[in-house]
Amino acid sequence: MAIPKTRSGVPIWPTGVVGSLAHHVTVAAAAIAGTKKIAALGIDIEPNEPLPENLIALIATPSERRMYDLHTLKRRDLFVLKEAVYKACFPMDRQFLEFQDVEIDTFARSGHVSKANRTFSLELIISKNVIGVAYSRPNEVDAPLQNQRPSP
Repeated sequence: MAIPKTRSGVPIWPTGVVGSLAHHVTVAAAAIAGTKKIAALGIDIEPNEPLPENLIALIATPSERRMYDLHTLKRRDLFVLKEAVYKACFPMDRQFLEFQDVEIDTFARSGHVSKANRTFSLELIISKNVIGVAYSRPNEVDAPLQNQRPSP
């Protein structure tokens, strides 16, 4: 079946399905799940190439710049994880987010959106591409999220 999209480009998934799409010049990726297990889902993909150094300050929050070494900050990991969080969060709240609105903790495998007070579990896959996936389970969407840790 065809997946229509909104004017802003957000896919309109069939009832009972959440999903996300991503692509760059040579590769496309999709993630889909049933809403009984996953309430929100986002994916992003980028080539496994260094991030231009002038973008580090735009993408990484001050806390992230303290948390990660320069080698990590030069990778595209934070970029794809923040994009995946945005794609998971936007359908729920319809709020546009800046990179500084999303805090990534790769050690806890979580991404927090302060503006929406939502926390997402994260997966990062690194090969020829860097793939980031953000998701939350149905019970996590309505629960208070300030002190919640994502489940493995």
